[in-house]
Amino acid sequence: MDQAIQLYSPPTLHISNCVTVKLTEKNYLLWKTQFESFLSGQNLLGFVNGAFPQLLASIPVLAIDGQVSHVTNPDFLAWHRADKVVRAWLLGSLSEDIMRDVVHTTTARDLWSALAQHFNKISASRLFELQHKLQTVEKLDKSMDEYLKEIKRVCEQLASIGSPVSEQMKIFAALKGSPVTLTAL
Repeated sequence: MDQAIQLYSPPTLHISNCVTVKLTEKNYLLWKTQFESFLSGQNLLGFVNGAFPQLLASIPVLAIDGQVSHVTNPDFLAWHRADKVVRAWLLGSLSEDIMRDVVHTTTARDLWSALAQHFNKISASRLFELQHKLQTVEKLDKSMDEYLKEIKRVCEQLASIGSPVSEQMKIFAALKGSPVTLTAL
């Protein structure tokens, strides 16, 4: 085989090309989708979803004389390094307000779980707030594109807390807040 011909290897992806938004209080689903896709493509999703659990820093070794001693787990060092890289990527994609809520975490999994808990709170007040927003959103001086994107964002937030909105209700919300009335149609 000619040494000039090399086996195909996928290009190295830079996270800023794949996760294009900073996480704020309003874009969790978009951010999460981008981040999961990036991590999956890098074979690192297990660091946030629990498939690659934290390893022990040391492992017991039985000596010839029957004594047990502990030595550094070589797999832990590789796991620890990769986990810190994933955690750094996560932190680098957060707005300052969100970062304040998760700075206490120590692993990528802890950070991911803290974010999920923060954004997926299924509380009556959050559900009520979003449903009320969907019912009262108005087009006013927004472009139709901006108006429909606002409705979509509210619907995505409702879906993220376990209360998806039917297509019929999305249409109703869009028509209700629009200056166009059913009699005009």
